[in-house]
Amino acid sequence: MPKLEFLSKDDVEKLHLTSLKILEEIGIKIFDDYSLKLLNQAGAIVDFKQNIVKIPEYLLLDLIKKAPAKFKLYSREARYDFEVGDGKPHFSTGNAFYVLSDGKSQRITAEDLANYIKIADYLKNIHFCVGTNISDVPQRIWDVYEFEIMANNSSKHLRPVIATPDGVKYIIRMAKCICGGEEILRRRPIFSVGYASESPLRWGTTALQVFRETAKYNIPVNIESETLTGGTSPVTLAGTIVLSNAEVLSGIFLNQLYQEGRPCVYSIGFTHTFDLKTAVALSGSPEAALIACIGAQMARYYGLPSLSWVCSDSKIPDAQAAYEKAISFFLHAFSGNDLIWGAGSLEGQLSFSFEQTLIDAEVIDAIMRVMEGVMITDKTLALDIIQRVGIGGTFLKEKHTLDFYLREHLSPLVTDRSLRGMWEKTGSKDMTKRAKDKLQEILKTHQPIPLDHDLSKELRKIVEDAKRELAR
Repeated sequence: MPKLEFLSKDDVEKLHLTSLKILEEIGIKIFDDYSLKLLNQAGAIVDFKQNIVKIPEYLLLDLIKKAPAKFKLYSREARYDFEVGDGKPHFSTGNAFYVLSDGKSQRITAEDLANYIKIADYLKNIHFCVGTNISDVPQRIWDVYEFEIMANNSSKHLRPVIATPDGVKYIIRMAKCICGGEEILRRRPIFSVGYASESPLRWGTTALQVFRETAKYNIPVNIESETLTGGTSPVTLAGTIVLSNAEVLSGIFLNQLYQEGRPCVYSIGFTHTFDLKTAVALSGSPEAALIACIGAQMARYYGLPSLSWVCSDSKIPDAQAAYEKAISFFLHAFSGNDLIWGAGSLEGQLSFSFEQTLIDAEVIDAIMRVMEGVMITDKTLALDIIQRVGIGGTFLKEKHTLDFYLREHLSPLVTDRSLRGMWEKTGSKDMTKRAKDKLQEILKTHQPIPLDHDLSKELRKIVEDAKRELAR
């Protein structure tokens, strides 16, 4: 299917060349001594006093080409494996600090995360699970608890949010146990990682150490720029894109130095636009969606898969959330983003809502159906059926109708399609209330494929080790 593109080839080339100039003439600050030495050995121009690295064009482009255009994200259950970069979008939940419960915002607990991941495990077009911060565990190692919770509540691919380089070591230990050893983890990594640059033009210590630690196992990595227009990047969209592009390219370059051929996902699709009237970072603006779309186009230019995040600036699942997210999901998907976060995300990525997760899943299902297109075969053209029914007949009693109805037509989870009388008879519920009812049904009846009992105990032991060794 053709991709939605907003830039001409000349525009893309101009952005590319300007980003190269930024990296070659201004450079990027690196807060990691090991990485500075590695960059120096590779031929970059390193100012060790200022921690600033300037990367020549030839050096950058040579290593960027080493990153694969396609690769698989693996899962505990092989049926959930999928290819990244095959032209199809794959969707997930999103990180947050707060959960919306009965109209009130509160810090996310371990139980909230478990339920969020369980819902994602149930939804057919949520292809992988992104973790969240959790508040009711030792904060030094909340990411270790997070991964244990995710692994126990879904057998899909996991993308934990990692807080520290120490935490990721315990996560790797758990992943080795789940996979059945280090060698299988290297071949079939069931989780991926990611970090954003510290805009403008810096890579922080935590990000680089997490990149390095996971590179040893060839764990796929998301390289993100999360600029803020007019704050940490120019107020013009072109200026933001060119700066973000430079940051992402430098991150991919670094990761190819750590492990040549490492799977990398390009992302400027986490960019916020800055509302100078309210001093709020926006995620649901049309400009944020436009930048994410152009990010997908730039990623294709470099032969890389892309990632974006769909969110609304609304605080609740309302009409604003519906229109901002529906428009953004369609734009992000049809512009060719390979991985799209955000099912459930609200409030500029600060919070999530269980009900919004189901509403978003409905939008995603519709997108996937539209992307399937129309199948043209002798059976679907149905000339023989049309001849048999003839003029003025009905197709209702035809076996062909029954055979193809569910194949051709989407059956929604929470959308209401009944007549008014039936709608009133069942409580005159709006979409949020229907989503809430469906949510309770899912949490009551859906059972994720469990970890083996001994394996679950081993994960708990690793968490306890982390608690004893780190959370003093």
